[in-house]
Amino acid sequence: MKIGGRGVIACGFALAVALTGCSGDSSAPDSEIDSPPADLKVSSTAFAEGAAIPRKHVCAGQGGQNVSPPLTWRGIPEAARELAIVVDDPDAPGGSYLHWIVTGVSTTDTGVAEGDSSGKAAPGSSGEAAYAGPCPPSGVHHYHFIVYALREPLKPNGDAKAIREQIESLAITSGETIGTWKAQS
Repeated sequence: MKIGGRGVIACGFALAVALTGCSGDSSAPDSEIDSPPADLKVSSTAFAEGAAIPRKHVCAGQGGQNVSPPLTWRGIPEAARELAIVVDDPDAPGGSYLHWIVTGVSTTDTGVAEGDSSGKAAPGSSGEAAYAGPCPPSGVHHYHFIVYALREPLKPNGDAKAIREQIESLAITSGETIGTWKAQS
């Protein structure tokens, strides 16, 4: 089969149109549904990312006052209905140890003050519904202060592990800052 001059031009034009449509270089905006979640940023004025947590915020057994540090965040997605805060020590001898779980934080909040939660504390790994400051038995531990944006209000039920699973199942996005503490003898 022989294609004439006009046929080659028509095929070339059709190919160019098809390739342009597939290039991903379209100037049409993506829908909000297809957009990735907001980039939630978390920080603390008490310590820099990856730095030591001040003694004030650790347990009494390590010479601290067991006061939760101030946290700030930005980038909460519009679809979020509430926030949750989790402080996790993945370096704990038995695996993840949850030092603090707070639910019901308003999406209009941009942080929590030192010693405050602005929500409702749920039981952490200690079984207590309160902040439990870093208290490692040995070595340097990394404490992840995580803020979750939830798609619907949480009704926490169960132990710390179950509550964290509930939080993660409702999370649209999350952000964290990490502080460290070295065991004091």
